[in-house]
Amino acid sequence: MKAYLELIKIDLKLALRLRTVIFFNYLFPMIFFFTFGTVFRAGQSAAAVTQVMTMSVALGVLGNGLFGAGIRSIQERELNILRRYKVTPITPGPLLAASMATGWMIFLPYIVLLLALSHFVYHMPWPQHMASLLVFISLGLVAFRSIGLVIASVANNMQEGTILVQLLYFPMLFLSGATIPTSVFGPVLQIISGFIPATYLVKGIKGIMLQNQGLFALGSAVAAMILTAVLGWFVGMKLFRWEKEEKIRASAKLWVLAVLLPFLAMGIWRGLHWKREPQVDLKSQAKLSILSVTALSLPASNVMRLTDGPDDRT
Repeated sequence: MKAYLELIKIDLKLALRLRTVIFFNYLFPMIFFFTFGTVFRAGQSAAAVTQVMTMSVALGVLGNGLFGAGIRSIQERELNILRRYKVTPITPGPLLAASMATGWMIFLPYIVLLLALSHFVYHMPWPQHMASLLVFISLGLVAFRSIGLVIASVANNMQEGTILVQLLYFPMLFLSGATIPTSVFGPVLQIISGFIPATYLVKGIKGIMLQNQGLFALGSAVAAMILTAVLGWFVGMKLFRWEKEEKIRASAKLWVLAVLLPFLAMGIWRGLHWKREPQVDLKSQAKLSILSVTALSLPASNVMRLTDGPDDRT
């Protein structure tokens, strides 16, 4: 336990020393938040401000998990930082746990800040199930960081890791409701969205905020995230590599699909019980498309800094 706490303490100290961490975790996301709020006229209804907050949270979780955990882990291996730990009496477990804990500790204040701004600026009512909301977002963050760590485990270099991250990031961004509500999709895309992990994060947040649902009402999504986190931890431990010279077989990349199995199962179940969502007007659809392009204009090199701190450790 002492090793876990010391690593978390070191990670937090290093993260808080870097100004870019503060900027990309708190100040930069606020640009998107207020942009979304202005376009959607968030102050006019609880549904509008909830949509804005949900989009901002989802973008943060995706960046924190896929880029913050995945790409940073590859960078540490490429820079031979992990090799330094290899000569110490430490196992991959404390390193992975410290990564999870640090990402969560840095990200949670951002959620609190979003809720406060949504309430005081756009007059959003405080969630009736605040604890459920924070727990659900935390589970989502851990699940997506687990996916990011699995990508880091199966990628042999930064180029492979970036490709894998982008292959997951863009579909989740476009097809989950994080930037474009799934209600504007046609029948085929609505069914496909059921296979996208971030869809359940977005719908879960909206369910808690707008329908006053608790964690038990979101049981299937909660179970899928917990199972994904457990599978990600297992695969991350199994395939962990200390040095960049250690290569992994191409077939090992299938472990990414294994970690996504809970969401694939939910997508199949949802497809079998699919009902068309109500459509929105074309004006809203056009606005959302513009916002999506704006969100994607963020360079990957900047998104990689969204969470944890510096790329090097001393």
